[in-house]
Amino acid sequence: MIVYLNGEWLPQKSACIPITDRGFLLSDGVFETARLHQGKYFRLTQHLDRLDDSARTLHLKTPARDELVHLAFEIARRNQLTEGSLRITITRGSGGHGLKTRGADHPTLLVTIAPMPDGWEQRAAQGWALATAHTLRPPATSVPAQLKALGRVYAILAALEAEEAGADDALLLTANREIAEGPTWNFFWRKGRTIRTAALGGGILEGVTRRIIIEIARSEGYEVAEGLWPRSDLDDADEAFATMTSQGVVPIRSIDGHAFPATDCATQFQRRYWNLVADELRTS
Repeated sequence: MIVYLNGEWLPQKSACIPITDRGFLLSDGVFETARLHQGKYFRLTQHLDRLDDSARTLHLKTPARDELVHLAFEIARRNQLTEGSLRITITRGSGGHGLKTRGADHPTLLVTIAPMPDGWEQRAAQGWALATAHTLRPPATSVPAQLKALGRVYAILAALEAEEAGADDALLLTANREIAEGPTWNFFWRKGRTIRTAALGGGILEGVTRRIIIEIARSEGYEVAEGLWPRSDLDDADEAFATMTSQGVVPIRSIDGHAFPATDCATQFQRRYWNLVADELRTS
């Protein structure tokens, strides 16, 4: 694969970041991902807006928007991809002393893209089994919820718990043990005609796909409730599903060994979501 690093296009194996880079040493950086589909990016502007917001929170400089858009399409062209997952990573670069940032004024910009794995649609349709993580999501008073930063250690710990439990992924709870989200995705569950999802005030990251699914659900006549509920609220749910940029909607088959009886909304919303993606890209 070809990557872009600080002004150069390089084979992935040749791209090197100094061991003094604060992104490596201190996780002092931000990132954003976007989905390449049929040679175009879906709602790239919204993803770049979120990158800008995260960078401002950490007082990082971001390249001009036109440059980032150009790099996004150029990396797809150079790697001859029409389906893939783009990632833009910005760190503070080298310099400074300890946690102090003074002297670190040369940001690192890394742009990479990965092809979508074969059979991803089938695996998404099959759904996941989750394990509730003992690791809790940090409260927004500790880590700003909308900051998409490097070093998401809580997400790594939760994923390790899921692996040890033999699950596909983990469900995170808030610091008050309310239902939150996954390590890299948002979470929904349905009871009858009501679909619930964690409120942003609970400290979750607002996903671009999350917003779309809320709109789709309401257009289909479902009530969507955003709030904070205990883990036990899932015990009598009809179904649950995850939402993310890379795969859209993924049904959750079970949590902690408890199987959900239905996948109706997940299947319906997945179809609606990818139809929306196709329609928007067709006219862009």
